Amino acid sequence: MAARRGERRLVIVGGGASGVAAFVAAVRYGVARSIDLVDPRGVGRGTAFAAKHPALLCNTSVETMSIVDDDPDDFLAYLQSIGVMATRDGFVSRAYVSGYLTSRYDRYAALACASGIEHRLVTAAALRIERISASEYRVALENGMTLHATDVLICTGHGAPYVPDAVRPNLGQPQLFDSLYPEGRVLAELDARSRVLVLGSRLSALDSALLLCAAGHSIDIVSPSGRLPAVRTATPRACPVPVDAAALAQVDLDSAAATLSWRLLRILARAARAVRERPLSAQVERAREPIERMRREAELARRGATDWQEILVAHMDAAQMRLRDEPLERQRHALAECSRVVGRYLFACPLQSADRLIEYAQAQRLTVRKATPAALDRGVRWTVRWNDGGLDEYDAIVCATGFCKAPLYASAHVIMLGEQAATAGASLRVGSDLRVSLPGLAYPERIWTLGLASQSGAPIVNAVYQAVRQAHELCRSWQAADAAVAPPRFVAEEAQ
Repeated sequence: MAARRGERRLVIVGGGASGVAAFVAAVRYGVARSIDLVDPRGVGRGTAFAAKHPALLCNTSVETMSIVDDDPDDFLAYLQSIGVMATRDGFVSRAYVSGYLTSRYDRYAALACASGIEHRLVTAAALRIERISASEYRVALENGMTLHATDVLICTGHGAPYVPDAVRPNLGQPQLFDSLYPEGRVLAELDARSRVLVLGSRLSALDSALLLCAAGHSIDIVSPSGRLPAVRTATPRACPVPVDAAALAQVDLDSAAATLSWRLLRILARAARAVRERPLSAQVERAREPIERMRREAELARRGATDWQEILVAHMDAAQMRLRDEPLERQRHALAECSRVVGRYLFACPLQSADRLIEYAQAQRLTVRKATPAALDRGVRWTVRWNDGGLDEYDAIVCATGFCKAPLYASAHVIMLGEQAATAGASLRVGSDLRVSLPGLAYPERIWTLGLASQSGAPIVNAVYQAVRQAHELCRSWQAADAAVAPPRFVAEEAQ
């Protein structure tokens, strides 16, 4: 049974965008008498938004970054309040998001205090969540503290950097970085005018190129595909044409990969054409050379010819609804084909970033190619042996191959968090309602996952607004359930 209205003792694990969104929602809807927010780095200091260099932009536009679900312009209002000229469609430096999260946390912490909600920000890592009973949990922290809760929200974001097999035996050697972040560490350790190999060709690799080329280094981006993200000028949430939900519902998720890809592409192509009667073939480029393809796509974006960006967010949401109740293996099959069809468009880069990368390529300081390292050897410099037998030398190597999912494992009474979790128990089961189920127990716990931590229950969660919506929908459902069993009480409102 749910704790009585306003009587929850809530612990939120994670102080990034998902955790702050959960805190904001819990305060606004008055669903807890106490809220502990736990993160060893404090608020807004996660990998995604702790980057400080102005060249590192959000890859989604301003209107998707609000952590107040019913006010998509809240981030825009914050930017304007600190003197940043921005629009809803604009892409801004990720450093502003960190400041925004801190600002909104401070605002709602003050509101919690004024509303009689007890609150603590606990700067320590959560190690495990122990089940005491059906509505009592104990969260153990690395500093020896123990937090007691009736409800727990896991908002832990992504895990450790993914490191390719050829690189892993060399970790710890000089001038080899498992990730670009924190970027200050990489910049401080590189010698002037280094030749740097960047492994990967998605958004983290573009971040690496933007940062390191700006610092005077020369960059080779390589990946098994050699494909760069597409280019866009906005990520609008409102779709100008209806989503064909009936067509999505009729897609056979068990069909062969080629058939499934074709059907998904057909749905998207119809929608993209409906925006301005421009065929999808006129909105995309197929040049084989990566920089040339980016240059042509930048021109399409500059001319306003990338209508696909107008329909992508809404169709991503529709796909999420279509998949969330499907078995995990079926989800994985469908997501693999979705990624193959629209991955480089879903994770497209801002036009501003593309223009800068093209300039670096024209100055012969940036190359992109298809290649896979077979082995590395450290002498005076790094020698890389490629799968085709070729050799190259570099001063430094940066892995920009993304991040692993944060490990969440459980036994009958304990959920393990953090890197030590990978060696303990079974993988955590998360339902489509985002609730956690422990092995051997018949009913789900009063523990929920939000944001990236929810990916086994919500198959497509890769944007701030999605985690924000999860948090607010959950707290609204708590408020409605509480109202059905208890008389009304004051609910905190931002109007104060």
